[in-house]
Amino acid sequence: MAARPLGPVFLSASIPSPDRDPAYMRTANLVAIREAVSALTLVVVPSARLVFGGHPAISPLVHLAAEQLGFADNVFIYQSQFYRSVIPPSSLQFRHLLWTPAGADSDSSLLRMREQMILSEPFHAGVFIGGMEGVEAEFQLFQRHHPHALLLAVASTGAAARVLFDQQPGSSKDAGLENDVAYAALFRRLLTGSAGPGSSPVSPASTP
Repeated sequence: MAARPLGPVFLSASIPSPDRDPAYMRTANLVAIREAVSALTLVVVPSARLVFGGHPAISPLVHLAAEQLGFADNVFIYQSQFYRSVIPPSSLQFRHLLWTPAGADSDSSLLRMREQMILSEPFHAGVFIGGMEGVEAEFQLFQRHHPHALLLAVASTGAAARVLFDQQPGSSKDAGLENDVAYAALFRRLLTGSAGPGSSPVSPASTP
């Protein structure tokens, strides 16, 4: 099957913190989160834009993978001016670092950033990896503004992605999101319809 053209992809990801809601930590697979983020970058940036909000544990993974591939120009990272004084150096390395106006407090600043980021492109897909409350909030915003885009909650990474996957109706789930940890092949299959060279087939389910 010929690969479908890939449009802009939104990434929502973070690594759960042990001092936050313990429900996220109980299912989080930290290795899987890192591998999934790197694999998504590998699949997307050679041909499409990857957009995400910087998280201290995620930004270095995206930056390293994009720079190694030579496609860092296809990565767009959003940050709120509210956090400018504490932004980690890894976020400042991105060529396309987009600042959004600060609100009155942290919550309003994050909401403004998320809305501006999610409305920035006619997204082909949203990919949700690991995470906590913020990933769940971004899923709801993304679904509202992009009702026809693919929604890929990578349940094998656990945490918020697991919660989101479990909440979706069975007909909209792909078994690979729960069972397949060959992430590059998984994302190629789901995003473009091509498993890519040398990849193993995944048991089919209802493709989102």
